[in-house]
Amino acid sequence: MTIASSPVARPWRRRARSRSAINALINLVIAAFALAPILWGLSTSLKPTQDILVYPPQIVPERPTLEHYAMLFQTGIQTPIINSVIVSVGAVLLSLGIGAIAAYAIARLPFRGKTVLIFFIVALMSIPLPSLIVPTFTFLANVHLSNSLTGLILLYSAYQIPFVVWILYSYFLSLPIELENAALIDGYSRFQTLRKVVLPLSGPGLVASGLFVVTFAWNDFVVAVAMISSGESKTLPVAIYGYLGFYGRDWGPLTAAAIISILPVIAVFVFFQRYFLTGMTSGGTKS
Repeated sequence: MTIASSPVARPWRRRARSRSAINALINLVIAAFALAPILWGLSTSLKPTQDILVYPPQIVPERPTLEHYAMLFQTGIQTPIINSVIVSVGAVLLSLGIGAIAAYAIARLPFRGKTVLIFFIVALMSIPLPSLIVPTFTFLANVHLSNSLTGLILLYSAYQIPFVVWILYSYFLSLPIELENAALIDGYSRFQTLRKVVLPLSGPGLVASGLFVVTFAWNDFVVAVAMISSGESKTLPVAIYGYLGFYGRDWGPLTAAAIISILPVIAVFVFFQRYFLTGMTSGGTKS
């Protein structure tokens, strides 16, 4: 008789199956709560205007239509989408470019005050974003960048660089230093070592930090609505806010615009999920 089929092992196997079933049920409930608003918004965006507020509500649209999505593109939702793409991509490139150099210097170069600098970076990440809006708006206004996509890119990068540095610093520490020493012996400079040796090995860390930056830049409303007043420079979250109105809610276009805004983020996370998880966990231990 094997151990697995013995009478002693059977209760243990039943308990293990029970725990698995309970965990699966808990995960299902959590997923249902998380997805319910998104699915309801999708359902609302596909309903004709006269069916949106009917009672009892229609969970599945009886007469699905794309009229709200068509109206969005007829009224120029393309411009805010393009603006959000420009700002997000610019913030990611600038944050990763500066953050990678800073993180590598902190991780590998010996200098006095390194501990104080790391503490300062952590302190920067704890500053509430709303407290920075007034001074940053004043600064951008003085340099004539308060109503431009360039100003938003600079702001988002400044807000996210400390977080990028923290993630990449931990990730660089997990890489074997012998590879870098070999590159230095071969005549590479520190910058060449970073560009040709360290960064190619740091894909998961770069992806993890880049996803945090792109999520912040794509979804931000508070900073964008404070810094941007021109309709041509509005980002997607600010454009969506325009459908709320003063006297009512245009629920069809509002939910359609919300669905359009979340689809790119979901697609990016699904595509980079494996790299994101690796990047967030690899810095926890040193090789």
